[in-house]
Amino acid sequence: MKKFTLCAAALALAFVGCEKTGTIEGVVLDPFTGKAVEMPTVWMDSTIFGTQNPKYAHKAILKEGKFKFEKVPVGDYLIKARRNKYVLTQQKFSTTEANPNTNITLYSYSDQVDPGLYTASAEGPVKISNEWVIWSASCAESVAAYRENFPQDMDAGKVPNQNKKKKSKVKMIPLPAPRVVDANLDVFYRNASSVTTPLVAMSYPAVVGNVADHADCKGFDASEKKGVFADKDKGMALNVAYKAEGLFEITGSLPKGKQIIQFSQDGKALQTYYFEVK
Repeated sequence: MKKFTLCAAALALAFVGCEKTGTIEGVVLDPFTGKAVEMPTVWMDSTIFGTQNPKYAHKAILKEGKFKFEKVPVGDYLIKARRNKYVLTQQKFSTTEANPNTNITLYSYSDQVDPGLYTASAEGPVKISNEWVIWSASCAESVAAYRENFPQDMDAGKVPNQNKKKKSKVKMIPLPAPRVVDANLDVFYRNASSVTTPLVAMSYPAVVGNVADHADCKGFDASEKKGVFADKDKGMALNVAYKAEGLFEITGSLPKGKQIIQFSQDGKALQTYYFEVK
């Protein structure tokens, strides 16, 4: 009986010794600049592999944003990275006996980046201001809309003269012109909160229409007859790629003309932007 136990133990050790392992390496980059994030902390969830491990052998390459883990058993993993004052990033990956090695690019960015839409630059994120937000109407079936004019009370905040009865001066401010963009859209959208459900980005032709035909749009005054609406029948889905916690890269080839770009999550509209594609 003892001889059988020793044989079984030897067989088990033989299987462990034959377990296939590989090398996991990569780099952490800032998605806006494309530059390396120096000295990141990188770890593989629920494993012994992490750059914070005192026995980690490749600390020198962390200055270049690079990491390397060796003798990693094949399997399914979740790798994470972050740095002080940077957001968390994570990515799932798998290795097999046929392909035990892999190279991974992770993205992390400053946690000071405000929610909104951005373009990339060598200096960092460049925000695309949402000049049309106060003109936007809240729509259900009609998807999205803008008021052609926004009434502004010119006497707002002034102390009223008790001896005079005077009507407030109202100035009609027209909808700002759409932002001119290239047909090949490549921008980043920073979400206001961390959520697990996918972001949806759509582009709709912007058309002038009758407010009366869009009763589901809230925010128009009773006197308003016309508005700018999304042509929902010609909507086009844009490509959305997760980059890091709360950050998505939006790409696509936009048709020429005025477009309403809408971002939504869980069926709820987050923001819309008014563009003109040349």
